Amino acid sequence: MKQITEYCTGCRACEQLCGKKAIRLIADKEGFLTATIDENCCVDCGLCRKRCPQNRNDLFYGAPLSTLAVRLKDEQTLYRSASGGAFAGLAAWVIRHGGVVFGVKYDEEMRAVHSSAVTLDELDSLLSSKYVQSDTENTFSEVRRFLKEERMVLYSGTGCQIGALRSFLGKDYDNLILVDLICHGVSSPLLFKRYLEFLHQRHGGKVTEYDFRDKRGGWGLGYKYKYKYKYGSATADPYYTYFLKGHTYRECCYNCHYAHTERAGDITIADYWGIEKYHSDFYSIKGVSLMLLNSVVGMNFWKRVEGDFEYKDSKLEYAVAGNHNLKHPTERKDEIRNHIYDGIDSMDVKEYFATRFPLHLSLMQRVKNMLPAQIKLWLKKLKKSVSYTHLRAHETLM
Repeated sequence: MKQITEYCTGCRACEQLCGKKAIRLIADKEGFLTATIDENCCVDCGLCRKRCPQNRNDLFYGAPLSTLAVRLKDEQTLYRSASGGAFAGLAAWVIRHGGVVFGVKYDEEMRAVHSSAVTLDELDSLLSSKYVQSDTENTFSEVRRFLKEERMVLYSGTGCQIGALRSFLGKDYDNLILVDLICHGVSSPLLFKRYLEFLHQRHGGKVTEYDFRDKRGGWGLGYKYKYKYKYGSATADPYYTYFLKGHTYRECCYNCHYAHTERAGDITIADYWGIEKYHSDFYSIKGVSLMLLNSVVGMNFWKRVEGDFEYKDSKLEYAVAGNHNLKHPTERKDEIRNHIYDGIDSMDVKEYFATRFPLHLSLMQRVKNMLPAQIKLWLKKLKKSVSYTHLRAHETLM
């Protein structure tokens, strides 16, 4: 066997399923992990093809059973979360009740890797978004071991990672809660590594922390990294800007099987973008999460944890309006994506980002990027106050 699927996601399900150890995940020229088969070891049993989630269309639930806007009551944890603290609240409940949580953290080399947490201190490193593809490593096998020990397990990841875990396990478990994210796409680990090298050269200090969703300027797309703490807006950062525009994603992301409202996870979470249009009274600069309850397991789990959240019933159509990846995959812009990774491992890092990631900022964007985080936070509060007053006046006139 030469190939398992046309659009490998690098999930590692096949690697952990293969009894002959004939499959390894090796980084391709863009830095994405890809399944590679050792034909000398392969016995052509077909298990990898059969269980590859990219070759299946039976890993989805139907339409969501419920659509919610949620915000964690614990404000300290909410502040450290990307949006409304949905993952943090669900995960903390599982840990407090003796369970195990899997999510993504940065390791010592600033690689995004899936890891387990059994204490609230360990959970802290799994909070907030990492906009780079994570390595699931051996976590699928670890999940299976915990499930056999009858431990409660919560596993969070992108839709393809959750579909892969379901396919790897081969059956559903009452003590397993799968949480998928509404994902735009994933950038290469090699690209993120080169970007950190770029920051190192720019500032003369090694980056030891990175937070794509820092909230000092309120809920939004502010980032922070540490060599000395620096806060900025996504539009001022080459890596972040091109990520948000969808120019750096893995090829399979542009043909994503999971970009629709039928989800692989028991629960789906995301930012509730646009909530001020539909539930202005629930909007908060502290963040609001969208939550879709997709299965009976997800519904039952929510009933156990809902006391930790403020929440409001919403509509799926509102959720889709603010999250286009619930309708379709991100569009591939060929003129940029065809060349964005050219020279990633051969060009000088400053030359590479200057050539492949030019920023063309408007005067308004330049001014906004110069504002301190505290001023941005004040402006967001003012904008919310003005918008809310305008909406109430409009409703009174009607």
